[in-house]
Amino acid sequence: MTSLDNRALKQIGYKKNVKQLVLHQAKLAKLAKLNGIICSPHEAKFLKKTCKGMEIITPGIRLKKDKAHDQKRITTPKKAFKNGATSIVIGRSITKGSIKKNIQKLINSLN
Repeated sequence: MTSLDNRALKQIGYKKNVKQLVLHQAKLAKLAKLNGIICSPHEAKFLKKTCKGMEIITPGIRLKKDKAHDQKRITTPKKAFKNGATSIVIGRSITKGSIKKNIQKLINSLN
């Protein structure tokens, strides 16, 4: 998901790039009549059309100025929703440090 990039895909044997692979998998999910997909917030933007009516859940969400850590394709909560995410998954940006302060930062970032 968000910890893979084109280089990593090539190393593990995929010939398609991230965008091609994600689009292929999304089409399969739609064909299988699944209710949703999980993808990086970057792919959510072009999957809105392919996955119309489906949930688009995006991990790899970071608050501004937070480190990417092991994630390759991240963005902010606001940008993820703008790109088409219907739900976001946030870990370290909330749990590292003061959870109460981090949740307030999250709320402020969505305004």
